[in-house]
Amino acid sequence: MLLLSVMFVLLAAAVMNPAQGQAIREIKEDRVILDCEGGEDGQVKWWKDNNEDKTQKNSTFEAKAEQGTVGGFFTCEYSKINTDTGTNEVIKHKFYLKIKVCENCYELSGLAAWGIMLGDVLITGGLMLIIYICAARKSNGTQKKASNPRPINPPRPPNPDYAALDPKMRSSNALYAGLNK
Repeated sequence: MLLLSVMFVLLAAAVMNPAQGQAIREIKEDRVILDCEGGEDGQVKWWKDNNEDKTQKNSTFEAKAEQGTVGGFFTCEYSKINTDTGTNEVIKHKFYLKIKVCENCYELSGLAAWGIMLGDVLITGGLMLIIYICAARKSNGTQKKASNPRPINPPRPPNPDYAALDPKMRSSNALYAGLNK
């Protein structure tokens, strides 16, 4: 159940994207594709670790993996005309990546992950139900009654040697005088 909770939190965090205008479009075997939304193709400048990459001018950037890891600071910059003031505004979006990529990894979509979790819960519930039914069948589901709650022969009368103390026989200073008061 703890694993299911952790997976739910991770999937919820993956769905929410607080960044405006920047996105990781795709993670592939040997690279990560970044997207600078709002910029037009040919008008976007990209930087990696404060070094401008002059080869890529599109709104998407392919960051190649070095030794199985795509990492560093990435920045995209483009100009946009502000409709209120009529001035040219420079917009920058910054990315920090540290992503491990591999050639033989399998990509799992959110829908498939939810299906696996739901299937796991259903299978676990089914096993619990089967175990409950088998345990109930072995115990026959009914409780056994006592063979005979009332004895056949009544109890014998009390022994006259153990008769109750006579109030006349009690003395005020006797050790057991206060027992039946």
